[in-house]
Amino acid sequence: MDTIKIFIVDDHAIVRDGLSSMLQSQSDLKIIGQAESGESALEQLNNISPDIILMDIMMTGMDGIATTAKIREKFTEPKIIILSMEVTQILISDAIKAGAQAYIPKDSKKHELIEAIRNVQKGEKYFSPKISEVVFKGFYDQSVSGKGGDGEEESKITKREIEVLQQIASGLSNREIADKLFISIRTVDAHRNHIMQKLKLKTTAELVKYAIKHKIVELE
Repeated sequence: MDTIKIFIVDDHAIVRDGLSSMLQSQSDLKIIGQAESGESALEQLNNISPDIILMDIMMTGMDGIATTAKIREKFTEPKIIILSMEVTQILISDAIKAGAQAYIPKDSKKHELIEAIRNVQKGEKYFSPKISEVVFKGFYDQSVSGKGGDGEEESKITKREIEVLQQIASGLSNREIADKLFISIRTVDAHRNHIMQKLKLKTTAELVKYAIKHKIVELE
């Protein structure tokens, strides 16, 4: 069996090291590099040629979907598997449009990720049962409603992003939000950037106005 060369992109070192340790135990899988950001990944890909890229979706700076799209513009060979804690119709759709071959929840079992890697390497698409269920539900809801998709901008925001937006609009700092939601400051910053990208907003003031207008936070 040919060796599958893997490149890991995630802004958490413990995740990168955990994935590397887990996958290296397979005789046909070899980790050839790691990157802590989309920008670093693009730079490193000028010097290495992985078969598979494991891509975190929520990173500070350039997120996983934007990085996937940039990789597709510059490199044709690597196949990309998105790894994410967030599983929503809009993110799955954006990942596919950006050029990903698979979308895997981060809470998946080891055997599922390995199966996805091997299947994608063979040229197949791979979506776990959980992902397939979300996709099917989206198509079903669209069919039943007779609508071409969610027209409301807030429908693009994930549950976690709404929670972060509520805290931003309440005046909390990134540190305070991180402590309250039990996540890292880097994750808060990544959520903030992702919300701004989705809603096409540029400042915290615009975020607050949006949250008030759409009743995501109430004025006292």
